[in-house]
Amino acid sequence: MEAANRKIDTVAVFCASSSSNDPAFVELATNLGKHLALEDMTIVFGGSDAGLMGAVADGAISKNGHVVGIYPEDTFSRDVRHRGNVDLRLVSSMHERKAMMYQLSDGVIALPGGYGTLDELAEVLAWTQLGLHYLPVVLLDTGKFWGKFVEFLDDATSVGVLSQSSRHLLGRAFDPERALQLLRALPLGVADD
Repeated sequence: MEAANRKIDTVAVFCASSSSNDPAFVELATNLGKHLALEDMTIVFGGSDAGLMGAVADGAISKNGHVVGIYPEDTFSRDVRHRGNVDLRLVSSMHERKAMMYQLSDGVIALPGGYGTLDELAEVLAWTQLGLHYLPVVLLDTGKFWGKFVEFLDDATSVGVLSQSSRHLLGRAFDPERALQLLRALPLGVADD
């Protein structure tokens, strides 16, 4: 397992598109977008103007950031596509959306979300574990969302169904600056246990 202070130019952000989010999550998403824009990083996201997705994009756009939206045109209503200053790329499926997000990104930050966010998160980690790509992943929250998920992973490690090196592929942060620091420092792959 190799750790590095790697260059991160493009960050994929996984998060909820639901509009009924905790205001603290919306603020965190907006601040993440602003922070990444001010760090001159491209954001790759799901292309929606709703929920945390919209907040991340709007935050970045407010600071003249570059935002790329990957939107599965036959899956969702056209009325939730982000209409702001976003490089919106239409794809035909959720699978194509995820593959393009991974391909365009140097790392991943996951904000609070539901099944879609968990799907993206599990897949990107599994693909890194298998060596199909090497994307560092950080969970970002206010301290009250990802805790039980982290406990689940720690339990999976303690009973031996998740290796220690695989567990270390995922970091957790409570502010955008720390999330970016972790992306640059997380292991680049899995060591043989």
